[in-house]
Amino acid sequence: MISLFKIIKADLYSSQTNNLFRLLLSFYFNMSFRLLLNYRVGHYLHNHRGIINNILIMWLKKRQIKRYASDISYQAILGRGIKFPHPIGIVIGVGSVVKNNVMIWQHVTLGSGGKDNKLYPTIENNVKLFSHCQILGDVTVHENAKVGASTLVLQDVPKNKTAVGIPAKIL
Repeated sequence: MISLFKIIKADLYSSQTNNLFRLLLSFYFNMSFRLLLNYRVGHYLHNHRGIINNILIMWLKKRQIKRYASDISYQAILGRGIKFPHPIGIVIGVGSVVKNNVMIWQHVTLGSGGKDNKLYPTIENNVKLFSHCQILGDVTVHENAKVGASTLVLQDVPKNKTAVGIPAKIL
């Protein structure tokens, strides 16, 4: 439980302000932080299952979908310093791994490759995923890479490169 509070505190301070008033405003009104807080609590409850926790998980999931129109699986793994500049319509699937300091804009999908391919993407440190991009299957977006808006990624994106287009081409 203490580690959960440490992670939430780190998420709150990642807004890069030490002003108490701004921290309180972020805690109560920042949609990006609130979506991440919903995920953190849901992930913690998912890892400590019980009858009461299952009911709380269902309530949190309903709230996540209703308030943010987003569906972030509590089984996915999100690192520290994740930012959602416009947290609407984000879908992160069950087996997805998102490491540290990643920015995810609106309507981004991290999903499986389909019925025969149940593997999910891995997003490494310092990656930027711009609006409406879809990353599907067993794909790795390596450190410091960028995925352009409305891009369909079906292959790995190398370190420090940018992927754009449908299907993605590496620049």
